[in-house]
Amino acid sequence: MGVDLSDVRVVDNHCHSVERSQHDDVTSWRSYFTESPDAHVRAVDVASTACYQRLTTAMAGFHGVDRAEESVLAARSAVGVSELAGRLWTDARLDALVVDTGFPDPAIALSVPELAVAGGCRAVSLLRLEPAFEALILRAQSYDELLDLTRDTVSDVRAAGWSGFKSVVGYRTGLAVDRWDVADARASYAAARTEVEAGGRVRLGHKPLLDTLLHVAFAAAAAQELPLQFHVGYGDPDADLRQANPLQLRALFEEPAYRGMPVVMLHNCWPFVREGAYLAAVYGNAWLDLSYGIPFLSRGELRQVSRAALGAAPASRLMYSSDGARVPELHWLSAHDGRRLLGEALDELVADGDLTADQAQTAGERVLRDNAWSLYGIDAAPRPR
Repeated sequence: MGVDLSDVRVVDNHCHSVERSQHDDVTSWRSYFTESPDAHVRAVDVASTACYQRLTTAMAGFHGVDRAEESVLAARSAVGVSELAGRLWTDARLDALVVDTGFPDPAIALSVPELAVAGGCRAVSLLRLEPAFEALILRAQSYDELLDLTRDTVSDVRAAGWSGFKSVVGYRTGLAVDRWDVADARASYAAARTEVEAGGRVRLGHKPLLDTLLHVAFAAAAAQELPLQFHVGYGDPDADLRQANPLQLRALFEEPAYRGMPVVMLHNCWPFVREGAYLAAVYGNAWLDLSYGIPFLSRGELRQVSRAALGAAPASRLMYSSDGARVPELHWLSAHDGRRLLGEALDELVADGDLTADQAQTAGERVLRDNAWSLYGIDAAPRPR
């Protein structure tokens, strides 16, 4: 008998909340399942992707209806979003969620405690750095004040209720986070403040300033031994893939002062999964996230991701996730696909003589649950009531 991970309760090491109000018309529903901003892709083309059609078929089976989109949407709309999430996540056997609260807007999404209650699981949250920095820029009247505010914000994040950090610098200025002269950082701060004064807000794409603030956060994460997740690779066109290769993080991994900061490379680093697996194999604080929901890929491609990761990186440095966001179905289907595809990849390693059956079983359990449970200190999270 092959590796059986069907009963393993999973820790979703990277996911997002669910929107309180769910789209129930076909065109709007389809838009949940693409990173494209193109209106035709969102409304039409996404329906012919392997990922979307797989999800629709699975949903139809779960609800016991035919696979027409209208039938599936009618079935899911018959219950409230919290009840729907509870049904799906109970079926998915979720043990804990690690939630990036930076997306979707918390004003329209279930809170982290509500997610835990809905899923009957534990949940911890991460501080997304770039929006936090932007809020501080609005307050700071000088560059020096901004640095002080930033240090205060990242100095004791566990006491503030966070279990780690998340950065989307890959969406902003690229993963090569440099060090800058103070004069450059001050000039960058001045440009950001000009943006604030002109429009009342700022999008922190000012590289010298963003890089400088990130280094403040890196030092704090290392001192507190807290994980920091990076968006890597796949995303909407706002992320320049040429600057989102995980190899751009090499200087960070080489920095001795940051060795206490576990760095989690998200989204399989897709399409750079082998580069991510290499980094996880050679750096003691590098972790590779294996996401089975987003990117929106076929099972065949996700199976290849699993093979590449398990073939190069230690199983102790791999963690399962869904990157599920906005709708609960992504968290649900990803858990089932993750168990299945990891199991198939591990079966191949057993067949090839790389692992024994017992070693493969242990590896699967580590990837699906144990590694993330330990890294994020989930034991300290309250049980849902």
